[in-house]
Amino acid sequence: MRTAAAAAAMLAVVAIALSALASLLDGVDWTDIRDALTRIGWVRLLLAAGITATSYGVLTGYDVIALRVIGRRVAYPRAALASFTSYVFSHNFGFALLTGGTARLRIYRPAGLTIGEVGHVMVLTGLTFWSGVLLLLGIGLVASPDKLAIAGIAMSYPVHAAIGTASLALLGVVLILLHRRGGRMIVAFGRSIPVPRTRQALIQMMLASIDLVLAALVLVVLLPGASLALLPGLLLGYLVAITTGLITHAPGGVGVFEAVMLASLPEIDRATLFAALLAYRMVYFLIPLAIGMVLFALHEVDLRARVRSA
Repeated sequence: MRTAAAAAAMLAVVAIALSALASLLDGVDWTDIRDALTRIGWVRLLLAAGITATSYGVLTGYDVIALRVIGRRVAYPRAALASFTSYVFSHNFGFALLTGGTARLRIYRPAGLTIGEVGHVMVLTGLTFWSGVLLLLGIGLVASPDKLAIAGIAMSYPVHAAIGTASLALLGVVLILLHRRGGRMIVAFGRSIPVPRTRQALIQMMLASIDLVLAALVLVVLLPGASLALLPGLLLGYLVAITTGLITHAPGGVGVFEAVMLASLPEIDRATLFAALLAYRMVYFLIPLAIGMVLFALHEVDLRARVRSA
């Protein structure tokens, strides 16, 4: 029943997002979108693919640090495979605990990790992601001197600066607590959970920030005529869009991501931006998904062969 209710809620969210997206694209000629796609060109596509590969490479560091926090040594190729497949599955299919969790469990169990330890890795990597979001949002909201309109919501400087300051303050409190209790175990919900040291938390924050900036940079590259000066403003909209997609569990944030981005960047021609978003979904979501599925399938074949020969 709960699964059916969750699926129904997800479909409702996607339907609402697609309706909002259709409204935002009202009056846009599909011929203009097609022409904008052709203007992207192979050079930009290849550059975007290279930045995407770098972004996913940085993202594998999430698992590496998480494994160090829980005190487990796992070879980097295995950690990288678990991280990459977990994220491409959860990015595209939603329900990260089910899709990404299954991938991590299948890859880490042969290395001797327990279900509880895999759960700890997932919690720590999730916290890594959110620490990067809070850091970049905090800096961006405080550093932007003008009135902002994110996801169609207009905010005066005092408002968004206050939100940004609160985000940075929250991170500061967390770091202070980690300085006092980092490296120890805390008990929550009847389970002992390892806590990262301050240095590990700072590395997690840095990795997440770099990963998110690179991911947003891919979209900038796919916008014909766009310069790096667009990145700071686009990054704020990107952070809201990607987190909204994750919270709603819409598969790949489909509809949600595009609608939020279009609403956040009204100054960019809608046909050009939507074409870039379509290319982005292909480069950053679908191609890595195809690669991840192949790698995961090869892992499963190898695992079964080892079980049979044992």
